[in-house]
Amino acid sequence: MANFYVSSTGNDNNSGLDASSAFATLERAQEAMRQSAGADTTYLAGGTYHLDTPLHLTSADSGSSFVGMAGQDAVVSGGTPVTGWTQGANGIWSAHVDDAQVLQLTVNGVQQVQSRFPNVDTSDPIRGGWLWGQALPSGSDPSKSLAFNPSDFPAGHAPQIGETVTVFSENGYANDHLTIASIKGNVMTFTTAANYDLGPASRFYVSEKTPDSVGEWSFDSQTHTVLFKAPAGFDGQGAVVSNDHSLFVVDGAKDVSIKGLTLTDTAAVAGDPATAAIEVHDATGLTVQSNHFVNVGIGVVLHGDSSGNLISNNNFEHIWSSAIALAPGTSGNHISNNAIDHSNEAFVQFGSIDMQESAHNQIDHNTITNVPRFGISEVNYDPGQVSGGNVIEYNDIRHSGQQTPDVGAIYLFSQQDPGALGDTIRYNHIVDTGGLNTHAGGFVAGNDMSSGIYLDNLASNAQIYGNFVQGTAFSGILIHGGSNNQIHDNTLLDNAKYGIATIGVDGYTISGNETHQNFIQVSGDGSNTIDTDQTDPHLIHDNVYYNPNGAVLTVADVSLSGFQHSGGDAGSVETTQGGFVDAAHGDYSFTAGSVAQSHGIESAAFGSAGATIAASVPVTDTPVTTPATGETPPVTVDPTTPAAVDPTTPVTADPTTHVAETPPVTAEPAPSTVEPPTTSPTGSPDVISIPAVVTPPAVTTPVVPSVPAAPSDPGSHHVSGGDHSAGGNWLHDVAARLQDNSDHHQSSHWHWH
Repeated sequence: MANFYVSSTGNDNNSGLDASSAFATLERAQEAMRQSAGADTTYLAGGTYHLDTPLHLTSADSGSSFVGMAGQDAVVSGGTPVTGWTQGANGIWSAHVDDAQVLQLTVNGVQQVQSRFPNVDTSDPIRGGWLWGQALPSGSDPSKSLAFNPSDFPAGHAPQIGETVTVFSENGYANDHLTIASIKGNVMTFTTAANYDLGPASRFYVSEKTPDSVGEWSFDSQTHTVLFKAPAGFDGQGAVVSNDHSLFVVDGAKDVSIKGLTLTDTAAVAGDPATAAIEVHDATGLTVQSNHFVNVGIGVVLHGDSSGNLISNNNFEHIWSSAIALAPGTSGNHISNNAIDHSNEAFVQFGSIDMQESAHNQIDHNTITNVPRFGISEVNYDPGQVSGGNVIEYNDIRHSGQQTPDVGAIYLFSQQDPGALGDTIRYNHIVDTGGLNTHAGGFVAGNDMSSGIYLDNLASNAQIYGNFVQGTAFSGILIHGGSNNQIHDNTLLDNAKYGIATIGVDGYTISGNETHQNFIQVSGDGSNTIDTDQTDPHLIHDNVYYNPNGAVLTVADVSLSGFQHSGGDAGSVETTQGGFVDAAHGDYSFTAGSVAQSHGIESAAFGSAGATIAASVPVTDTPVTTPATGETPPVTVDPTTPAAVDPTTPVTADPTTHVAETPPVTAEPAPSTVEPPTTSPTGSPDVISIPAVVTPPAVTTPVVPSVPAAPSDPGSHHVSGGDHSAGGNWLHDVAARLQDNSDHHQSSHWHWH
């Protein structure tokens, strides 16, 4: 067992055995570790290490560790520094690069904007800066064609063949980056199909060859020239271009550790997990800990039979797609105590933590903020693939669903596979799931179609308890077609339409969803506090309906007393008393003697959800200080490592004993972004009205550039209409969704009248 050292001022002809004789490259350190017996560690001093190609770690590297030296910023970059800038007319600088393709330009660690029309609206980068599709002529293919209004383009800005169009689908679920193959009249046809159909509710912008706004850039692949309309003070220093490749590829290795590094300057041509800053195949015992991921395509992706791996205590920010992705076949991995902010900036349709056909994983104590769609998502497109049995607990998710409709902060999709393993979803803290919907030519006013916890397309057999959900535009908890889900001890406040909804899928009967001992605020819009298509009223019981403002309380379209007369909601009560410990400071735990406690409802785990690490600030390189000869390397301190998950044993909750469970005590989370509630005119401290969730300030960071269209991906299937996948979804299409304002799905309700 040996220690090796790498420094940006080192030399690969050195021995690498101490800090004063450090190697210069990671490749040389890897070679030395392979030649040494035992589990070796390479310590990286502060500085930047450029990787033109990924560092491949195979079974020959099992037991190896790459660790940043404490107090120093060791940066591993996949980018190419740009030098030799020449200043030209109109404030546009130019430089030659050898790269065949450029997807990203950063200056001093900050992403710049790829040249586009319309320009970014810095005052409202989410809703501003878009053009809108038009009705397609008869016979056009809506998956590969988009009609536009020619008058939207001033002289010199008309779309051109070969340019990239970044466009949201008609249903708003996904965005695509498509290359224009032809233009006929006012119809653009693309080289590849979009994920979903395009149409008049699609918003888009077009890449341009020449930047015309400060901070924009473009790349000419014929001349290998980067153009940059630089801000005042730019001196040609600090610019880096990057492309789509991984930094570390761990393939078949065991017990590898990557700790204490900054990983940056990669991009992605597609949102599906392929390459990543750390790309993992068939690995076990991997530890990815205390790293900072910034301006990368995907942070970490696990492929194949990867199991028993730990990803913890990392910071992720400004990620093109998912921060962490678990691909089909993975199992028994532990994702814990990570802080993730502004993921999915270029590919909105995936979760910040995204699982596909992945089983028996532990996802806990992560903080996820400011994401366009899902905070944590799990999808099972292949009923023949083992999926589910995951534990999703103690996560803090705020401001999800900021750019898409029909969204859940925690989202499960089962591809009509009611036999899939059920998940345990408990003790999560969810605030503001947004929901951004569109219709022809613009956005629907306000937020729309969002749920805190959303089980879609027959997702079944889940345990959902102890969660706090506040500020959705649709439902606190939504079960769409699933059966045998246990929903209890959840606190659901200020959700605009339903507290809990269990609704059917055409052709399937839902049953066995038991909803009990939940504390639910009554909506002020007259909607059902619990809305259900299930035919057994006895499965709804012992809930507390919190009604501080005297709103109309209905359950399944009838009054509470009427529903109880039909055999439902036995033991349920209505109250004006919240009984919260300290609502003014965001603690909605229940006081002793409150109505909720008298009903045996367990308080949500306030103070225990989310990561205990703070989000990172953007990284800048620090001067390299080489330790004196013989100095013991200051190893990055490992936080307490959660116990690894046994991939052979699913972690499940015992519903009969959950009330006695004591949540782990962790550091106090970041202050709540929810305004304190106001006291009711009655003067009673327990009778409060929950105000609207504060909308986060507009994002001022540069928008991720357009992405050239990727080659056709056999694993990505185009879907017509509003379906999430090949299975039917209750939001069949935008027209039906907008036409049906009184109901939220196309199948008929069964209610107790």
